Order: sequence, then structure tokens, then C-alpha cells
Amino acid sequence: MGGPHIVPKLRAMMDDYAYRRVHEPVRFEESTGRWEVLRYADGLRVISDSEVFSSDLSEFIPDTEELRAFRKGNFQAMDEPRHKELRGLVSQGFTPKFVQSLVPRVEKVAAELLDAVTEGGRERVDIVAEVAAPLPVIVIAEVVGLPVSDRHLFRKWADALLVDNGADALFSEDSVTAMGPYIREMNEYLLSHVDTCRRSGKEGLIRDLLDAELNGRKLDDIEIIGFLALLLIAGHLTTSTVLTNALLCLDENPDLTKQLRAEPALLGPAIEEVMRYRSPLVWVDRRTLTDVELGGVRIPKGSMVSASLVSTMRDEAEFADPDVFDIHRKQARHLAFGKGIHFCLGAPLARQEVRIALTGMLERFEDFRVAEDEQIVFHDPKDFNGAKRLPMDLVRR
Repeated sequence: MGGPHIVPKLRAMMDDYAYRRVHEPVRFEESTGRWEVLRYADGLRVISDSEVFSSDLSEFIPDTEELRAFRKGNFQAMDEPRHKELRGLVSQGFTPKFVQSLVPRVEKVAAELLDAVTEGGRERVDIVAEVAAPLPVIVIAEVVGLPVSDRHLFRKWADALLVDNGADALFSEDSVTAMGPYIREMNEYLLSHVDTCRRSGKEGLIRDLLDAELNGRKLDDIEIIGFLALLLIAGHLTTSTVLTNALLCLDENPDLTKQLRAEPALLGPAIEEVMRYRSPLVWVDRRTLTDVELGGVRIPKGSMVSASLVSTMRDEAEFADPDVFDIHRKQARHLAFGKGIHFCLGAPLARQEVRIALTGMLERFEDFRVAEDEQIVFHDPKDFNGAKRLPMDLVRR
């Protein structure tokens, strides 16, 4: 299963999931203490039915002062009515019109990064380090009103909180303790910038969040930094991985690159198919609010249930030829940005960033291929589906 750019561990996982979708679509995994859900229809229900499957996983997470602050503004980990209230406030500063206004700046940043990769006649670059990682970080930093020169800090925090400790780190007391100093540093950094913005009146997303009001309710500082942390950490890592995954898919299907050059309108469907075929996120976790039957299995109230995006979006019952990367699918119907009340607020910006970066590469380079004599460094596929290092050979037009 999958294309040639796939680590053996992920291939083994996908082969196992293909078997289990037929014979054991829902199973309790003793090693992690969670119920794994592998079929699309069941996964869609887990992700979107918020009356049965709660996003509040706090009872599974060790309680520390740092994490409490980190979680307070993360509406993705909340249920109604608190989720609706907080998302309603935050979305006042993150409207579709606001995202559209960022397009010229995203185009400029992408152009600068792509021009820089070929300076001095370079023909081989690590596209993650040079383009995919810095693009969303720079854009988000500017949107928030943070110094772009601090982007090394944002990457350090993302690595410490999402990458280095694994997907289950928040459920381990030892891991949470190890992450404490990084969370504290991030919280203090963001609080200082919120305070500076309040005193200076500086324009930007922080100012918009400070001014946001709904039914007489305003965001407090801890809620603001929780949302900013979500943007900085999860937002940039997801976007950069979608971009590198798109390049991996195009390398595996070189004829599609020609199609995209000839028909730029296909870029949108191509990006959606990347999200289905190579979702960055591997699992979406929920907590059952009641006893529930799923896939013919009875799951008790208070259980952790995890929908596998790697499996659900390769479900033969939902997708024709699911292991084929097909940018002409009528409906990608992927779950990578979530569904229902928790659909990703940053999805429009992520789509724009990936589209603009790919457009820039198609315009600047006659060809771009994954280097054959250098190794791709992948994330552990049980945690995150994508490359940490992606050497590519570029042929400028």
C-alpha cells in the first residue's frame, strides 16, 4: 500500500489496518488504553458527533499549571457550550476576509523563500528546512504580531510538544513533566506580547483578540495565549507537512506535475487529495460521554476512542481505489481538517499557503524531484505522517 516514499513501519501499519477494517474495525488496544476505529463511517461519527464523543480529554491528561494555561484557549479540546463561546470570540479575528487579505503577503514570503533556495546556483535543497517549515511560521508570526526572528523558538516548541515526545505524550506524566519548561517558556513569551500589544495598541491578530466581544464576554489573557499556541504549534507543523506530502505525491506521479502546470485549477483538488491520501495527522482522539456501540463493539462511557485518519481515508467502502492518488476524484471527503463543530479554523489559510507554494514551484522550476541518493527523514508514523527532512533536486526554468 502507498507509494514508494513510505517508511516500512507505516506500510506495515497500513497493511494491518486494511485487514482489520474487514475483520476487526474497532478494537481495544491494551498498550495505549484506547479503542482504535478504522472505518470511515465510524471515524466520521467519532470526529463529528460531539454529543457522544467529547473533545475534552482532560481526565486522561496529567494536571499541571503549565498545561492548564495551554488548554484554556484551545477550543479544539472543548465541548459545547464553552467551545461555541470561545470559538465565536476567536473567529472574530480570523475571518475568511482576513485570511483572503493575507494572500499577497503569503505570495511574497513564498517567492522570497523559493528564490533563496537557488541562490548561488544551488540545485539540491532540503525543502522542509528551506521552504515548507519557514513559510507558515513566518506568516503566522506576522499575523499574530510576533517577531519573525523568533521563529526558531516556535520550531523548538513544536518539536518539544508535538514531535519529539510522540503523539501520546500528553497522556504520560513523565512526558508532561519533561514538556513543562517548554510550555512555561512559551506561555511567558506569549503573555509578554499580549501585554505589550495591550499597552501599545499595535494592530494585528492579538489586538483583534483583545477587542473581540460576544454577549458582553471578552477573552482573558490565558485564553488568548492558548489559541495563539494552537496556531503557532499545530498550525505551522500541519501546513508544512501537507506541502511536503504534496511534493512526495507529485514525485510518485510525475505526469501529474505536467497536468498541474497545464491546468492550475486542478491544484485545489490535488491538495484535497493529498489530505486524503497522506493526512499529516494520524489519530483523532475523543472521550465517550455514554456507552456506545461502534462497528459492532460496545464501548463503555469514559473511554478514549481514537479514529485513525491513515485507515479511515483508505477505506474501500468509502473510496474507489483508495490506494491510488487521484486528483480527479469527485469528492475527496477527507477528515484531515476535522468535521462538525471542530472543523479546523485555520484550514482556509493552510490551503492558501500550500497552493501558493506549489504554484511558485511550478512556475520557477522546470522539474523538481526527490533526491535519489539522499535519505528522507520521516516522523515516526505512529505520531505524525510526513517528512522532517526532504532533499530535492531542482531544475530552474
